[in-house]
Amino acid sequence: MRLDRGLLVTGTDTGVGKTVVTAALAAALAEGGVSVRALKPVASGVAEGHPGEDAALIGAAAGHAPLSLLRFRTPVSPHRAAVLEGVDVDPAAILAWVHANAGDVTLVEGAGGWEVPFAADWRVSHLGVALGWPVLVVAADRLGVLNHTLLTVAAVQRAGLAVAAVVLTGPVEGNLPDSGDMNNHADLVRLLDGVAIRRMPWLASLDRASLAEAGRALLRGDGGC
Repeated sequence: MRLDRGLLVTGTDTGVGKTVVTAALAAALAEGGVSVRALKPVASGVAEGHPGEDAALIGAAAGHAPLSLLRFRTPVSPHRAAVLEGVDVDPAAILAWVHANAGDVTLVEGAGGWEVPFAADWRVSHLGVALGWPVLVVAADRLGVLNHTLLTVAAVQRAGLAVAAVVLTGPVEGNLPDSGDMNNHADLVRLLDGVAIRRMPWLASLDRASLAEAGRALLRGDGGC
């Protein structure tokens, strides 16, 4: 996987591992001497006065303080949290903040999936188009992932953006595929011809060394095609 300027990391859903994938890439790039910035522009479910767990993890992996702009306490979709908390979401301000905090390589983690709204008429997909960077799609290795991944990849491509890769995470204990005959990785390779499909196991530890090792494997293309 080649990262030139920037990458938007999105998911097929919430809780699929995109923060850990972002942190892994950030740690690998930072340890390789790259000036990388890992940004979380918008997050919900964040305690007051805290930068948020996602921003903290990806920032530490990149070697800088947490970088987040809009943080909402209410654990719902960002656009709904903004309404409940009386905040006006300004897309231009979000874009300006991303560019002001950019590094030689900038990783931007979205919120939830590709069409999650930041505001009533502005979504993660709009942020992606405005940035114009390749999109990394993170998906959890579980029942339903084929449909969710195909829909997300198709939507990204319809928006005119390149899909840098699909990263299939897990599975974790208690969330195993229902059948031993299931092979989501092989199916995605066949169904998404021309799109790189990577594997990343759930990490037992999120220390920087473990993250960097996983990130290097993703960048090399280990465990996938």
